[in-house]
Amino acid sequence: MTLIVDAVIIVGGIALGRWIVRRVRASRTPPSAALPPVVAGAPATSELPASFPCRLGDVVIRRGGGDEAWLAGALVLAEEHPIAVLFVAPEAGGDRALFVRDVPGSGITWLSPLPDGAIAPTKEPPHALELDGARFERARRVPVRVSRVGTGAPSPGDRAVAAEYTGPGADRVVVLAGSEKLLAWRGVALGEGEYDVLPGSESTREA
Repeated sequence: MTLIVDAVIIVGGIALGRWIVRRVRASRTPPSAALPPVVAGAPATSELPASFPCRLGDVVIRRGGGDEAWLAGALVLAEEHPIAVLFVAPEAGGDRALFVRDVPGSGITWLSPLPDGAIAPTKEPPHALELDGARFERARRVPVRVSRVGTGAPSPGDRAVAAEYTGPGADRVVVLAGSEKLLAWRGVALGEGEYDVLPGSESTREA
C-alpha cells in the first residue's frame, strides 16, 4: 500500500511540475495577435539588400507637404532575389503606398491606389495607359514572385507581372497584373532629397 501511495505522489509531482513549466513559458511568450501576420515562406524585409532605402516599420516623410507613411505591410517582388518592394501604409483618409527598387539612388515612388476598373483586368500590362487625359508609357515589365509581409498588403496572387509607367514630369503608375487580381497605383517619383526615413524599431521590423 505504501508503494502505491508513493507512486501516486511521484506521478502527481511530475505532472504538477510540467504544468508549472508550461505556465511560465506561456507568460514569457508574446501573444501572436500582437505580431504582424506573415505568409509562410515570405522573405523578411530585414533581409532586403542594403540598396533599398526603407524597411517594414519605418516612417517615411515627404518633404514640403509633410505627408508621412508608416510602412505597415509590403509586397516583396522577387526573381532569384528581391528586386522591388511595394510598401503599404494604411491611412484613415486613403491608403498610401511606396514603391522602391533594388537600384541604389533610385529614390521612391509615392503612390495612391487606383480604384478597381481604372485599368482593364489583364494578365499582361499594356504598353501604354491613358488616365485622366494623361498618357503613361510602360518603362519596365518584369515577371515576379509575390510575397506578402506585415499587415494590410493587398493580394494580387503569388505570381504577377510588375509594370512601371512614366507620365508627364514625375508622374508614375505601377501595375501588378497578378495571378488572382490586377492592382494599380498612381503617384509621383521622389528623389533622395525629397523624403526622409525614420527607422522603425527592431520589433516593428519583424516579419
